[in-house]
Amino acid sequence: MKSREVALLKEPPAPSGGAPLLTIDLDLTLRRYEAMLLLIILFLTGSLFIAPKPAAMLPPAPRYPYRIALTFDDGPHPLFTDSLLRLLRDNNVHATFFVVGRLAMEYPNLAGEISLAGHELEGHTFTHRNLNRLSDKDVTRELVMTKGILEKITGKQSLYFRPPGGRYNGRVVNLAAASGLSMVLWTVFPKDHEEPNPDVILARVLAQASDGGVVLLHSGVPATYQALPRIIRELRSRGYRFVTISELNARPAPLHLVADK
Repeated sequence: MKSREVALLKEPPAPSGGAPLLTIDLDLTLRRYEAMLLLIILFLTGSLFIAPKPAAMLPPAPRYPYRIALTFDDGPHPLFTDSLLRLLRDNNVHATFFVVGRLAMEYPNLAGEISLAGHELEGHTFTHRNLNRLSDKDVTRELVMTKGILEKITGKQSLYFRPPGGRYNGRVVNLAAASGLSMVLWTVFPKDHEEPNPDVILARVLAQASDGGVVLLHSGVPATYQALPRIIRELRSRGYRFVTISELNARPAPLHLVADK
């Protein structure tokens, strides 16, 4: 070790009869002041930023924070269902189809394709009649026959039904519950079955959409098919992701009952 380094490590001898001498390393002191001066200059010029320690790291916001269910009534239709399924597949959307039992029985392959494509297949009664005007026996028949047909086609349990025209009463709800079915209505109703202009259908859907909403569309309406790509695109741009009724875990209570279809 050099003599200078030894001098820094060893305490110099005290003079006779007095206190120890205080030694100062001038080079070390100057370097410390120079470093402090440099930090002050950097801070004042904005070149140095001292970030506060975060209290907690928050998770990133989800890309699609809202959920909405597209649902399609009626069908399956030989002229429309295949095209509709392709459109939904190309846009990576899963939906819920409420089909008429007698049509599912007539076109079981089409009904099966709906389920195989990852969509939810549920009942819209067997003959699309006003359930309020039927006897208890006929209401149960409309629901149970459709439920059995769909379960045979898909191999999955049918959980929901939608009454034609949204017509129901407490008796219908109770009979459905006794048959193992929960009623699902809607929160978004663009009246696409009577509107030939796809721009109007789009505007109505966007105006009524909300988190946890259920959109009622019809599977055999050309204007609906034309509006659907823009409906999907616009809702996604507003933060919505598309789910089935089961994924939405819709309440069995009716939602926003409207006039007949």
